[in-house]
Amino acid sequence: MNRFYKTNFVFKANRYEEWQGGQCISQGPILTTVIAEVDENEIHFELDDIGEISMLKSFALDIYGEDYCILPDRIQYSRGTSDFNPVVPIVCNIFYRGNSMQYVRFAMTNPDRLVEFYGNLLDLGQPSTGIRSNKDNDSEATAEGIIEDLNSYGMVNADAIMERAVNLYNNNANVTSLEQAKAIIESLKLFVKAYQLDEKEHEEEERTSALKPKILMFIALCNYKIDNINRAYCIAKQGLDAVDKAIEDSCFTGIPRTMYGADTLQAIIDIIEKDRFDEVKDEDLYYNIDPEQIDTRIFDKIISQSKEKPTKPTKQEIKVMIDTISHIQSEFSKIGEKTGDGLQAFKLNQTFETFKMPLYYAWQGYDYGWHTDFCKEGDSLFPFMMFEMDIKNKTQQLIDILKDQSPFSQIERKSAITNSLISIYSRFIKDLDKGVISI
Repeated sequence: MNRFYKTNFVFKANRYEEWQGGQCISQGPILTTVIAEVDENEIHFELDDIGEISMLKSFALDIYGEDYCILPDRIQYSRGTSDFNPVVPIVCNIFYRGNSMQYVRFAMTNPDRLVEFYGNLLDLGQPSTGIRSNKDNDSEATAEGIIEDLNSYGMVNADAIMERAVNLYNNNANVTSLEQAKAIIESLKLFVKAYQLDEKEHEEEERTSALKPKILMFIALCNYKIDNINRAYCIAKQGLDAVDKAIEDSCFTGIPRTMYGADTLQAIIDIIEKDRFDEVKDEDLYYNIDPEQIDTRIFDKIISQSKEKPTKPTKQEIKVMIDTISHIQSEFSKIGEKTGDGLQAFKLNQTFETFKMPLYYAWQGYDYGWHTDFCKEGDSLFPFMMFEMDIKNKTQQLIDILKDQSPFSQIERKSAITNSLISIYSRFIKDLDKGVISI
């Protein structure tokens, strides 16, 4: 395998050239460091100082495999996109000769443009630092701002808006904070805009596009996340109908229904029918619900009530955090098995387990069940007994740790896990003090 493929590196550039339309439009000396760090099937690039060159200094590209990435004279990484932002690199070529890295090229589009950095390789295979200068602002993004941004370079179309909307949704789908819930609403606005553009594009053809079922799937998901259960159910039903129509109207055959989002749409319907079917009002008249309507009344009411009076942690809120930490433990166990460092994984998982203890007892204190509901047969009850001897002080100690140096800081986005745990723990302690709950 080529030594430069899927490998971290540091390249110090002393000269650059910028090309467009077959002509060199700018060039000259430059002092910039290109840092590349691999994270599974993605490689992140960080450039420190590029002067007036019009491109991002922090971005990621996909790694598609050796057959695609390793070429006779270069390594190639790329990014599939429908959002052709002219400052976002979509291809990187690392040119080499033997064991020497000659230069690094980045390609942008809209219009097509190349920027090449020439210099020397400083390091290869260095440990990853996780450094990222482009701090994520997903939860602060607005639909209006995103559409305005796309419009600035002529990319207001259903595909490009869907790409931005899906990223915004996926980055906030856990909804563990008010900011994430607001981001879901902004993504819903984008999905509705994509729906409107898709409908307009295909209205004269009188056919259902392959994109429409996916758009309806995300509109249903967003409504479910903000507690619009009836809307989520009815739009999911419309989505399944759109899957059938898209398959019927498609010029391709053999595409599985799951590619259109059918599995997720059915899952939304199933979970609502199982747990919250009493909230569905338009089961038989589901086309009465307009997917283009954005209804935040239930969400606004929840926010208003939460401002008026602090509420106890909900059953779902506690369970989500227990499941989240359990998932983290499972991932560390897998890493331990792959690396052969099972002892370190075990120690980390013991630390994470401690942060589940207040959640277990909050589960019991708020009458959602018993603190051992999450135990498996054969699990030791000793940790529960030790924690139960001083629940309040031990919980406060965990709050202090989370505020000072959270063990979740390297694996969470925007302190979502840390802030949720602090919130649940704090309300739990307050209700213990008030005598509202007892253990």
